Formats: sequence, structure tokens, C-alpha cells
Amino acid sequence: MNQHFKNMKKILLIMLVMLTTGMVAQAQIAVGLKAGVSSSQVDVKNLRSSVAEFKAADDITGYHAGAFLRLKAAGLLLQPEAYFSSTGGKVQFTDTENGTNVQTEKFTFNRLDVPLLVGLNLFNVARVQAGPVASVLVNGKFRDQKLEDYLNKSDWGWQAGVGFDIGNFTADLRYENVKRDYTNSSQNTSFDINNKQFILSLGLKLLGK
Repeated sequence: MNQHFKNMKKILLIMLVMLTTGMVAQAQIAVGLKAGVSSSQVDVKNLRSSVAEFKAADDITGYHAGAFLRLKAAGLLLQPEAYFSSTGGKVQFTDTENGTNVQTEKFTFNRLDVPLLVGLNLFNVARVQAGPVASVLVNGKFRDQKLEDYLNKSDWGWQAGVGFDIGNFTADLRYENVKRDYTNSSQNTSFDINNKQFILSLGLKLLGK
């Protein structure tokens, strides 16, 4: 676990304690399950010592499934979540060392994501939320490479979006950006991978309201 992740983890824990200390005593609490789909893309930036060129191409469809906890008090809400996510994106890939033939290749990432969202509860129907996302890489692939060998296991990103509640059913639409650093020491190559996605989720409250 890198130092950046440790520092962000401390900040996240401090935020969680501060926000929950004053809310729990009078909060409405809900627990539920959620799942959905995403449209995601990959943007490769800051190539260093690379013989390849990348250009963003098509989005791919991903999915996620997991659980959420929601605390509501005085019009505010705190919503930690945990879910398994499959995401990625297609890029146009050119190997400048072996020619200029352009190919379309796909990055794929399987992750455990833990968002911590803070927001406003509007009329007990609509929600506006945003917050950090801790993302743990389970595995990934680009061409024949296992990406988990070249990426940080843990990174941070952010989410922002809106949600709606009808009875025990919930729906969310969010935008997310998670950046990872690719480093291949044997080839002295590195670059940044921005995984961006629009996420649509449907959920069911099992406890609370």
C-alpha cells in the first residue's frame, strides 16, 4: 500500500468520524443492495519512455454489484458503499517501434470499490451526492499483459451524481474518475490511466427507510 493511499485513508477515516458522530443519534438508517451498469472509457496520458501511442476509442459496458449503508439527518446524508466493479475502455494503440499499424485494444479492470458519499436529501425523494472512492484492483488486462503487475493495488478517485427514492427502491446516476499509474520497470515505461465512467445503479432497501 503506497503512502498516498495511507494518507487518503487517514483523511477518509477522520471525515467519517466527524460526519457520523453528530448524525448517528438522530439519523434514519437504511441498508440495501445495489447493482447496475456503466459506460466507461480509458484515457492514457503522460507517456514516458514508451514506444506506444494511445488514443481514446470506444466506451465499453461494465457492471457492478454490492451493498450500501445510508444515514440521513437534518436534510444531510452519508452513504458508504462497497461493490465489485468490472470496467475499462477501448483505445487505439500504435506500436511506433514496429510500424504505424493502428489497432484497437481494450483495457479491463476488475475492482473492489468503496465510495464514501456526502450529500443533500431533497424532500425524501431526490439526492445530490459526491465524495471520494477507494479503489482496490483485483485484476486487469491489456493485450497480453496482466495489469495488476504494473499498477498500484490501491488508488483513489471521486464520484458525483444524483439519486431518487421511491419507497424501498433507489436509483442513482453518477460520473466517476479513477486514476492509476502504470509503471513497467523492465521497459522503463510509465503512463497515467484515467478510467472514467457514467454509472447507472438500481437498489433495494432491505432495512430502514
